[in-house]
Amino acid sequence: MSDIAPIGRPAAASATRLGRPTQSTPTVDQTPSRGGDKAEFSQKAQLLSRLAKLPDVRQDLVDRVKAEIAKGTYETPEKLDGAINGLLDDLRD
Repeated sequence: MSDIAPIGRPAAASATRLGRPTQSTPTVDQTPSRGGDKAEFSQKAQLLSRLAKLPDVRQDLVDRVKAEIAKGTYETPEKLDGAINGLLDDLRD
């Protein structure tokens, strides 16, 4: 057996005939620990993400409301009361 250690290994760590290291000290993992990955998204990207989740436009409803506004039949006392109550509820929250 040769006393010359393989390249990259110290002489004290040379292998025996069975291929086992001659040192009996356990090896320590010297890999540096890393924190978890982190991603930050711009406000524009966040807005685009929220826009993608919005439901499709209900064109039939838009057309009906436009026609009612044009005729003057859209604003009824019941609808105004509902809108006012909804606004007051939003202000209370």
